[in-house]
Formats: sequence, structure tokens, C-alpha cells
Amino acid sequence: MRIAGGAGLSLLLIILISMSISIVSPALGECTAKDKLSISGMMNREDNLLGIQSETAQSYSASLDEREEAPENQSDISRGLSFSSILIPLQELNIQDGSCIVIDISPHPAEYIPGAISIPYDRFIDSGGRLKPIREMARILGESGVSENDSIIIYGECEPCGGGPSAATYVFWLLKYLGHEDVRLLDGGIDDWVAASNPTSAESVHLEPTIYTPAVDASLLATYEFVKSGLPQIIDARTEKEFEAGSIPGSINIPYTSVLDGKRMRSQSELKELFSDLQKDRPVVVYTNTGIKASMIWLPLTLLGYDAKIYAWQDWIADRSQPDIELKEAKSEPNPGLSGDAVNITSSDDVN
Repeated sequence: MRIAGGAGLSLLLIILISMSISIVSPALGECTAKDKLSISGMMNREDNLLGIQSETAQSYSASLDEREEAPENQSDISRGLSFSSILIPLQELNIQDGSCIVIDISPHPAEYIPGAISIPYDRFIDSGGRLKPIREMARILGESGVSENDSIIIYGECEPCGGGPSAATYVFWLLKYLGHEDVRLLDGGIDDWVAASNPTSAESVHLEPTIYTPAVDASLLATYEFVKSGLPQIIDARTEKEFEAGSIPGSINIPYTSVLDGKRMRSQSELKELFSDLQKDRPVVVYTNTGIKASMIWLPLTLLGYDAKIYAWQDWIADRSQPDIELKEAKSEPNPGLSGDAVNITSSDDVN
């Protein structure tokens, strides 16, 4: 049969459309070669197929977005992804994994997580409650078998200080101050470990000494000049009673216990609410008497994206006791004076 040019092309196009639609997979609910449908019916189904594909693509895209935003496990839901990258759940600690060094920072622990080494947090502090020199802290870490390239997990507490994780968070801060990159905190203490029916050891492990090379991040430790400059927001993390007895001018009181639920950190949503009055575009200085418990406020602030630093009330008192004098002019009579002569010296200055 011969068909005129225009009509022939039209019929050929219809036949090709029919053939292309007829091979659509039955899994999508489309027709097979055995189906007998009108051309208009096929066209409608093709439109429906395009609609289904579009809806499927949108649904898949949305599921990917949700997957990227959603935490991987239930414990991450309240912690948030940034928190979960630092706080390691007890069940995820593999004591057979030799790639990490587990450090118990408790001064006098009765038992250890198997494989943990012992570096009591107070070894990094002098008799006056201040950090030891950087070289000395690096020596302590190196002699304990820790290098700056090791992956570290910290746990422990100071029972004589009232317990709680502040000593562990302080050592975490200290290592970040020394420039250590791969360091995390166990989300729980030895009591939680035992309560979960995990094994313990009566002795800590001793590693071969090595060399620890620090790369100090001075931005994590506030100075007196910075604190008094008026630039930072200042948090007094001591008790309300201590705050009322005397505090750094302009500071607000958020006791370090505010971030704790028992001995563990509160959920990310609760912490966001706690710090909601702070401005993220301004740095924050957190202080307690020695700075150790200030680390409990510093950690969640840092994980929430604030530029936070630690300071100590005792340093403020010591620095404030030094007179801040600017010498403007000094004169002596006679000038020059001879050996044995009495010389009268006068000066003028400003006291800030």
C-alpha cells in the first residue's frame, strides 16, 4: 500500500509511538505488546507515566535530603551530628581496636576500661591551679606514649572535686589548645560502662614513650587584655553564690551544671535554648575559678558554632592587682647627677 508523503509520515510517527510505548515495563503498570489500546489512550498513559516519574524523582530527592539531615542512630537525634562526632556512645567504643588510645584522666580510679592508659588531669596543672608550661605538658603526653598524630578518646572524672565530666572536658580542651586534631570524649563514665555489663581492668596499660610535638592554638585561651577589652561576651560558669560574691564586670551567670543532665551533657535543642541570648557574631569568654569547670560550658558553645575561649577568675584577680599605669613624664634634679649626689625624681602618670 502506498501512502501520500504527509499522511505517510503522520502514520509512521503514530506507529513508532505505539511501538515505543508497548515496551514499557509492566512493573510501572504500563501496557505490553499484547495490549490493544487506542492511540489516544496510549498518549494519556504516556502523560501519566511522565507524571509518575516526576513524582518519584521528587520523592527520591526529598528522601535524600532527609537522609542527609537525619542522624544515623537514635542517640544522634538529641545530640545532633556535630555533637555525635565528638561524643562517642559507650556501645561504639571497641576495646579491641588498637587504632585509638583511650585515656582515663581520673586521679585515683578504682578500675579502668580495658586497654586504657592513665594520665590524671591534675598532672597538667601546677600547685597554683594554672596550666603547666606547654613544654612540660608535651613531655607528660610523650612519656605516656601519646603523640600529636594519635587518635584519642578521653573519659574519667575527679571524685574529690564532686565528680562529673568537667575534668575530662578540660583535658579535651587542653589537647585542642595544644593543637591535637583527632580527639573525642566518651559519652559517659566508668559507672555507665560498668552498668552496661562491660568488663573492667584493675590496671592501666603502659605504652612505649614517644615525642609529642604541640602546635598551640592560642585562640582557645583568653588573655586579661582581651577580657577587659569589651569585645567578648563573658560567662561566669561558677555557682550563683560565687557570682554574686564578685565577678568580672559585664559577665552573666550560667553555672556549668546548667549544661548537665546528671553526669552527661543535655540535648542539643536544650543547649541551644540555654545559649539563645548570646550573639554568634561575637566571641565568648567562659571562666570559673581555675578554668577547669568552664570547659563544660566551652564545649557545647564550640559545638554549636560559637567562638569560645576559656579564662580563670584567679587570673583576673591576679592581673587586676597589678596597677595599670601609663608613665607620661619623668624628671630628675640634678640631671645629670654625679656619684654620691642626692637626686630628686618626679613623674606624672595616668592610672587606668
